[in-house]
Amino acid sequence: MSGIFLFIGIILLLIAIHDFFFTTLSGSGTGFVSRNISILSDKIIQFCVKIFGRKAYSYNGLFVNLMILFFWLILIWGGLFLVYTSNPEAITNSSGRVANHWERLYFTSYTLSTLGMGNFTPTTAIFEMVTGAFSFFGFIFFTSSMTYFLSVSSALVNKRTLSKSIHHMGKTPQDIVNNILSFESSFSYQQISELQQLVDKHSVNHHAYPVVHFYRQSEKKDSLSLNIARLDEAVSILLYSEKGEKYKEELKLLRSSMSGFLDDMEKNFASNLSLKKTTVDSYDFPALDEKEASKELRKRRNIMEGLFRSENFTWEDVFAKS
Repeated sequence: MSGIFLFIGIILLLIAIHDFFFTTLSGSGTGFVSRNISILSDKIIQFCVKIFGRKAYSYNGLFVNLMILFFWLILIWGGLFLVYTSNPEAITNSSGRVANHWERLYFTSYTLSTLGMGNFTPTTAIFEMVTGAFSFFGFIFFTSSMTYFLSVSSALVNKRTLSKSIHHMGKTPQDIVNNILSFESSFSYQQISELQQLVDKHSVNHHAYPVVHFYRQSEKKDSLSLNIARLDEAVSILLYSEKGEKYKEELKLLRSSMSGFLDDMEKNFASNLSLKKTTVDSYDFPALDEKEASKELRKRRNIMEGLFRSENFTWEDVFAKS
């Protein structure tokens, strides 16, 4: 049994440490454990929404982050405990008595928390090295976790800024189109450019910190999924008509940025968005001049619908005034 405890403990530690460092330091997304815990946590929140209403979305991101942190801690704590348990005489108290299971669990907890109580001590050089290493790791764990969550908070601010910026441009796709066309040309150029930069920044943040995806708003007007769908439809109207001809180059850049964001959504969140069950084919969209665009539009509309449908919105919410 000692060998089994040691093997399982090492495996748990390797999984947890890899997932932790990849998620917090790589800037390339989340590890396998964090990704699946995020999806599970989101499903729990979706269930709560059915019971308590949209207010539950206010706790979505917080709950996902806490669940990830909790599972990291449980995996590391449990793995290190099993390593200590592989040698029943590895830990003794100040009088030399061998620690029992509860005392080894207690010793593991204060080792990771870097408290160094001193009432229990490792008895061999190997376990002394293990204890020292994980005391140091505990410091890295908590400081890196806080740094990571601060970066997530910064990414969340950008997400909300993007959502607000789109909402102020118009509450429906047609409102956005009308406002762009009615503004002074220089101001419209500036607005389109600023939106493109915000979309690019959000795409980068979204890829680096996918947990941002699960931060949702209870108020319809603040929902990024709804607002970005409105913006995308507005860009389609302008691109596939003569109305937006003078803004065509700027709109193409904005469209390209939004396409990059949608590609990332399709690649990394397909299971969360249920893209195969959309209602794009049955919804009566406003007519556009360019029939050749139908295939490209259908694909991006599928992803857009999956995005806002995960917050229980429909195409009626996209096109209807609040």
